Amino acid sequence: MPTVLRAGSWVVRIYAPPREHPPPHVHVVHEGAGQAIIDLGGVDTPPAIRAIHRMRSQEALEAYRLVERHQPQLLSAWEAPHGKVD
Repeated sequence: MPTVLRAGSWVVRIYAPPREHPPPHVHVVHEGAGQAIIDLGGVDTPPAIRAIHRMRSQEALEAYRLVERHQPQLLSAWEAPHGKVD
């Protein structure tokens, strides 16, 4: 799974097909903690947290804000192995 973004102790990754599937989403991992799976949304749609694994609420909020700040970049990274988002 390629890392598409690093920010401090955060790592954002995207799996490639055939393991992964729409809708566009990322796996956000915090060093020493769990992960949040966050749907990327689209041009007119904000990201949304899909699942949280072994992560406190504050960490999940930080993961969401990281994805929110980098949404266009992450959508482009997701489209590379998956194709254009409708």
